[in-house]
Amino acid sequence: MSTVTIRKLNRDEIGAAAYRLATYAFSPSPPLPDRDEYMDRVTKRGGTTFFAAFEDDLPQALAGSHAMTQNVRSKIFPISGLFAVVSHPSVRRRGLARKVIDALQAEMRDSGLSFSLLYPFRESFYERLGYVPFPQPRYVKFVSSSLEPLLKQELGGHVEVALNTENQAEYIAFTRQLQSKRHGMAIFDVPPPTLPERYQLWIALAKADGKTIGAAVYSIEGSIITQFTMRIHNFYYSTPQGRFLLLEWIARHLGQASEVELWLAPDEFPETWHPDLEYSYGIVTKPPMGRVLDVAQIGGMKTGPGRFTARICDPFCPWNEGVWIFATDNGGLTVQPGGQAQCELTIQGLSALIYGVNDPAEFHFRGWGEPSMVVQKTMRDMFPRMTPYIHEKF
Repeated sequence: MSTVTIRKLNRDEIGAAAYRLATYAFSPSPPLPDRDEYMDRVTKRGGTTFFAAFEDDLPQALAGSHAMTQNVRSKIFPISGLFAVVSHPSVRRRGLARKVIDALQAEMRDSGLSFSLLYPFRESFYERLGYVPFPQPRYVKFVSSSLEPLLKQELGGHVEVALNTENQAEYIAFTRQLQSKRHGMAIFDVPPPTLPERYQLWIALAKADGKTIGAAVYSIEGSIITQFTMRIHNFYYSTPQGRFLLLEWIARHLGQASEVELWLAPDEFPETWHPDLEYSYGIVTKPPMGRVLDVAQIGGMKTGPGRFTARICDPFCPWNEGVWIFATDNGGLTVQPGGQAQCELTIQGLSALIYGVNDPAEFHFRGWGEPSMVVQKTMRDMFPRMTPYIHEKF
């Protein structure tokens, strides 16, 4: 009988394991990506941790974690971005991927991380592991000529454009400013290494009075001149002026790119920005998901007045199980073990409450708990509904 072991990978093992498993699962094949280039890129990426399941010394399942920070209700927490979860077809449906995730999450908790995020291949699989879906990011499509009237306006400020290999640092600095104000926004601790030229993108920075007030990351794609698509992967602004400067920059491409595909957070409503956009919506990715990784370490976020006690059920992260007191003190959340439980919550229910994506009245129907009407009101007072947006794609 073969022997299965699960362990953390050292730097020299990561590239080989990822090449064997991830390229087969996440890339069209054959051919496979260039082995040397792929392994060099994977091993140079900082801030990552990988665990794998080995069967007779052959890697058969893999999971990785990016070290990240995330704004959760106005406090920046150290978190894990779970990615590259994969198993070889020969061992699928044997639970190896789940066991690798369990080992990785225990390591992340021991490292002091409070939350975990991911982009799912199947939501139901990760919901069983304690994750809850966030609102759906989306894109809006419209013709660039819709914005032509902006070219006649005096907006003040200007837009500077360069490749992401040239002004990445300034863009990252701007996203970190936004993170301090945006619930759910998560950013890598260590930026990705420089990518090959075929992965380069343009970065447009909107500026006024010497400050960056907007940023758009985009590519111009297609094969017919004057009918290209301007695909904007990130579109951020800190002021209305920043947004209009970026929209005016898009309008400047109307003789070059006939169509615009603008990726947006779920709480953006471009139909209110400008008349006659002739827009249509689409889905960028599956909704991201998140979960509380360590209940004991989620204190300090901004919460409304209130106090309740809940017994938390979390079989995949057993350190979270037990009775916990959640209370607001001077506007911030405190979390302490003990007390008499007023209700039971699964970790999914607690995660949905913290991130603000589900109302407590829904928990009964999701199998996440049975808080009384009184406790539900307290939960709403402490944790009003919010719309988290991750930012990073991994």
